[in-house]
Amino acid sequence: MSNSSSQATATWENTARVTLLLALTLALFVLQHPVLLVGGTALCATYAVVVLRNSKFHPDQLLILLAAVALFLPAFIKPYFGLSPAFYVLSTMSTFLAAVAVTRHAPLVLLRSLRFIFGASVAGIAWALYVYWGMPEPLGEVIEGSSTNGIPAYLIVIQVGVSLCTYLTHGRLPLISPIFTVLVAFFGYGRGSLVVAGLLFAFSAAHRLAQVRNYALWSRLALVFCAVATILCLYLYIDVLIDLLTDYTKLGAGLLDVNRLQIWRDYSGKIDAWTLLTGADYAGTIVETERQGNPHIAFIRTHAFFGLPATVCALASPLVVFLAPNRTWGSKIVFAAFAGMAALRAASEPILFPTLLDLYYFSYLIVFFRYAPRNDLAAGGQASR
Repeated sequence: MSNSSSQATATWENTARVTLLLALTLALFVLQHPVLLVGGTALCATYAVVVLRNSKFHPDQLLILLAAVALFLPAFIKPYFGLSPAFYVLSTMSTFLAAVAVTRHAPLVLLRSLRFIFGASVAGIAWALYVYWGMPEPLGEVIEGSSTNGIPAYLIVIQVGVSLCTYLTHGRLPLISPIFTVLVAFFGYGRGSLVVAGLLFAFSAAHRLAQVRNYALWSRLALVFCAVATILCLYLYIDVLIDLLTDYTKLGAGLLDVNRLQIWRDYSGKIDAWTLLTGADYAGTIVETERQGNPHIAFIRTHAFFGLPATVCALASPLVVFLAPNRTWGSKIVFAAFAGMAALRAASEPILFPTLLDLYYFSYLIVFFRYAPRNDLAAGGQASR
């Protein structure tokens, strides 16, 4: 067997393993059962141990790991929450190390895996819409106990990875998959997913237009034609579009979510000098009395479990790419924007910080530091370790 054939076979084998890990982790998270969340953490930890067992870590890397663990110390003084904060410390470390293991492969491996998961997810969502079409919120019927906002939010996390890995591998952002993400968000009725999906598509389209000089003539003409057609359709049918968005989604009630504002007011009312640093609990708040302990805002849960240092790190995490030396500013802006949009979606749905989907989010940040184009290379996605 030739060397190229061996490499191709190895690439597909790695793709299969990564796809299995990501798909199982997603499924275990989506089903939202405590036993399955433990299983997902164990899966990530096992994958990390198997892949990284022969790796050698530098002393500075170990120091960084210890400093990261220190961020989570408030989790161990939380009697109100029981063992949940301590478990999520373990879960976060497991997903991070699994992300380190996943990103040892070239971005093409992660791209193929994410494309498969994205395609399977969209097909499953289409089937669910067909089956539950007559229901008031068809996507809310798919998984017992899950809201209609959840499924579009999960798809956005996958879409961010598809976009970023396409950028690293091909030097451009995709346009077709964000359109499907917008459509799923529309049928999910939620404001947060629809706004973020729209931003993903708008940024992708703007980026493609900015690169038009680098394309072949027919590609330029096709892109310009699509842009003109889109503008013309918006001009002619803007009233119809606005009616659709206001009548069939929660955008009709405005961008602000009154329920989440109340959650924020209740939680912030429990903050004093000590709980600002270590995190407050939900006692007496709407989270406890009406939301079954679900704060519906990822950063509130991050603060409640881990305190201020970890919350600041989560909020600022999209900006960490700007600390990377010798990486192009274009790649930093793209990664910061897309990671920021994933974090923005988490601001109104607890899909990250901490969840099993942190495996995806950590992978996106780590793959940047390993493979983002350097300043001394021609822009276009030719990545370097």
